[in-house]
Amino acid sequence: MHKLNQQIGSFFTAHPAERYYVACSGGVDSMVLANLLLACNLPLELVHVNYGLRGEASDGDQLFLEDFCKTKGIPFHVKKVNLKEFLSEHGGNLQEEARKVRYAFFEEILAKNGGKLVLAHHADDQVETFLLNLARGGGMMGLSGMLEANGDFLRPLLSFRKQKLLDYAHELGLTWREDHSNAESTYSRNKLRNIILPKLIEIQPDIVDQITCLTRVFQQNQASLANSIALKIATFPLKNTIPINEYNVLDEVEKIELLRQFNIPVGFLSEVNKLATSEKGKVLNFSGDMPGRMVRERDGFYVEYEGVNEQNQTGTLVIEANATLPEAFSKSAIYLNPNGISGELQLRFWQVGDRMKPIGINGSKLISDILTDAKVPHHLRNTQRVVTDGQRILWCVGYAVSREAIAAKELPCIKVTVND
Repeated sequence: MHKLNQQIGSFFTAHPAERYYVACSGGVDSMVLANLLLACNLPLELVHVNYGLRGEASDGDQLFLEDFCKTKGIPFHVKKVNLKEFLSEHGGNLQEEARKVRYAFFEEILAKNGGKLVLAHHADDQVETFLLNLARGGGMMGLSGMLEANGDFLRPLLSFRKQKLLDYAHELGLTWREDHSNAESTYSRNKLRNIILPKLIEIQPDIVDQITCLTRVFQQNQASLANSIALKIATFPLKNTIPINEYNVLDEVEKIELLRQFNIPVGFLSEVNKLATSEKGKVLNFSGDMPGRMVRERDGFYVEYEGVNEQNQTGTLVIEANATLPEAFSKSAIYLNPNGISGELQLRFWQVGDRMKPIGINGSKLISDILTDAKVPHHLRNTQRVVTDGQRILWCVGYAVSREAIAAKELPCIKVTVND
């Protein structure tokens, strides 16, 4: 048995699965990976994304893999998209959008069928990732690079150089497809691969081995750091809230990891540090895989994500006739005189400048001041609701009732509640 087969066999013995899905482009790396699994008699299926970026060449890659799978008797899963058309309509970075499409397809397959997804990243890819993250100011997580096993994603070739895979392919007479766009230095990774890394190797021939060793050290340290920060987050009293006193005692490396676990990119670290000394209500918007915002509250930061924490529904008004007022009142309902209402009762979110005449004070009061006095967190204020009769605000839901249409004792009234 070839030595590479033995090494790969040992890897999969340590990571067993009912089936393995090999992410395959048709290039030499992924074809070597597919053939290694076949040589080890492992249950595999091929997964391919045709982005349509190279026209007939892209379709040729797909046909090549279809023929390979038919010959070997293994299932083939393909997703075909028109990425150029998508980018022209929606914009975005080509490589980033391609990665999103690819990994969404992988996740879909795993969710449906189970098993593990196997990727053909090798040592040279790991070094490129390390240098790119170093140039971007990545924290320990970025410098840790890719993991050999990360959940259901496996990278068994990470310890092997590209040349070793090429030698294996030539020795066994394997066939593959060449993507000539890889020779172009349009993108950052290609520039690094084709221009910068070869120059670094000229200066320091063993730089790949040195960086590979470094990534392993960073991975060990990162695992310890991630566990420590996860345990700290578990002690935070409120979900999606970072207590300011807990944040301020962390060093920069710990802060980076804390933000990572809240899905906030490391590039926003300095802005978050500024937010820590800002006044209440200050907002920091952040981008990334899960864009959102941080709101400075009295005792910390509240983190919310686009499409996750947003509340777009105001709820429904429930109006019931009552013969008399109840013996005890609660903040969840108000009782109004139907004859004092000017129009139809409506429920809406409050707006800047809204005022009402609360029970217990002379004159009127801004809704914003009512919320401030009630110490409502700033991140919740944009979803505060009010009940109006078309002309006046009669209820700042949960906090204040207007004196203008309140029900009188021993007279018929209406009970108003909000159904979420």
